[in-house]
Formats: sequence, C-alpha cells, structure tokens
Amino acid sequence: MRAATLLAGLYPPAVRERWGADISREVSASGVRSWPDTLAGAARLWLHPGDWPETFTGQTRRVLTVTLFAIIATSGLLVRAVAPSTTLTADVRHPATSLWLAPLLLGIVLAAPLPPLRGETLRHLTAVAVRTLAAPGIAALAMVLTAWSGVAEHATGFAEAALVAYYWLTLGFTALRLCTLVARVSQTATLPTTRRLSTALLHIGTGLALAASQTLLRTAPHPDSLVQTLALGLLATVAISTGHDLRRKRA
Repeated sequence: MRAATLLAGLYPPAVRERWGADISREVSASGVRSWPDTLAGAARLWLHPGDWPETFTGQTRRVLTVTLFAIIATSGLLVRAVAPSTTLTADVRHPATSLWLAPLLLGIVLAAPLPPLRGETLRHLTAVAVRTLAAPGIAALAMVLTAWSGVAEHATGFAEAALVAYYWLTLGFTALRLCTLVARVSQTATLPTTRRLSTALLHIGTGLALAASQTLLRTAPHPDSLVQTLALGLLATVAISTGHDLRRKRA
C-alpha cells in the first residue's frame, strides 16, 4: 500500500469518504515533504469533530463514541502496564488514589450507546456480542488456566518471554474487540446526544488528567511511570479538546 494512501487513511472516516482520494493524490504528487503537514492536518481534524462533514445522519456521534471507548481501552492498558502503583489504584479501600476513576466511570455511562428494549434487537445484539468476544474470551480463558496450572511460576528464558508476550497480546486483542463491539452495537443502538458526548469526553479527560497528575506523585520516578504520565496526559488533552470542540459546535 502506498504511503499516500496510508496517510489519507489517518483522517476521520467522514473526511476520508469525502476527500480521501484528493488527499491521497495531493500527498502522492507532493512527495515526502508533505507528510508532516498531512499528519498534522489529520491530528487537527480528529480534535475538531465539529468540522467533519457527514455522509449520513449521526456519523460524527458514532465515530466519536467508538473513539471515546478506544481512549478508555488504551488508558486501561497504560495503567495496567505500570501496576501495581501506590499512587494510582482502582480500589474502593483507597479512595484518595482511586479518585480519578469517578469522572472516568461517569463519562463511560454518559457515552454508552443504549440498545432498544425490544426482544428481536436484544437477541441480535447478544449474538453480535458473542461473535465479537468469543475469540478474546477463549484467549483470556487459556491465560487464566495457564496461571492456575502453575506453569507460569516456573517458566524461564524464552518460555517466560512467550508467556509475557501472550499476556499483553491477549489484553490488547481484548481491548480491540471491545471497541469493535461498541462500533457494531452503535449501528443499531441509540447513540448519545452531542451534549452527552461532549460532557462524557470532558469527564473522561478530567479523570485521565487526574491519573496523570497522581503518577507524578511517585517518590521515586521511574522511566516507565514517566512514559505512562505523558501518555495519560496526551489522552486527557485529546479528550478535553474534543469535548470542548463538540460543545462549541452545539452552541
């Protein structure tokens, strides 16, 4: 696949559908020198959904709903990567270090697409959920059974590296399939309104900003925690900026 096609594919779906071919031709004609501007343009548009065209009603809200849950999934992997942490927990017994979860969970509730309460539709969505999550469910079950068997405790060298790689691949695959499930459910479910989405993004951004701030409180900073802080801060900035843009559009 050509670099121009790959770069054009980084733009929001509605932009790709409307101007993707033109973007690809322009990048191909301009060459490598246009790549930085193309990447910057894609990033700017993702942060300004109010400027997206719509090829069908509700397209912007559907894309943002999936994107929002992708941000949450990525954040979960980032938090897990540096666990355990005394400054960033998810335990009701430690309310001070779990405070970041409150706005995050509220944002998830606000952004969740609501399926119609009809038997046929619910049966269809259940079937979709089973098909989408079957593979990651099997992979997670194999991981749990391996842990229970005690094999992981005695693994060394290549075997240990393979188990660690399998663990992270399973978590990443599960996160990807959960986002895929949200995308599929959003095709038939009632999408959140623009107001709910903007509020959800602002809450999620606030939660991630709190998480990033709490990781800075570590008494002995570690390169891993620094990377986690920067990544969480970037995700928080994306969520808050997008939420403000949606609020501006609604106003």
